[in-house]
Amino acid sequence: MTHADDFLTKTLLQAEINRTRHGDEEKAEPRKIEEWAMIAGEHMGHLMGAVLRGDAAAIEREVLHVAAPLLELHDALQRMRKEATSLQGSGLS
Repeated sequence: MTHADDFLTKTLLQAEINRTRHGDEEKAEPRKIEEWAMIAGEHMGHLMGAVLRGDAAAIEREVLHVAAPLLELHDALQRMRKEATSLQGSGLS
């Protein structure tokens, strides 16, 4: 497994952990892209703190804590685009 594959696998696992810990987004109203951006931004601050401390374990953890919400943000953006296209096709936009 390459480093990139390992990173992507860990990111997907972190996203699944987040969904389990914070609720299944499929059953509830999905978060908006702004919410995912704020979550990723908050973890970016934690990442910067870990980098400044030189804490390798915390750096790795926070990289995943930034990446997982970015993945969710990307998914939310794709849903938003799909809904917009759907509305345009139905003449409701």
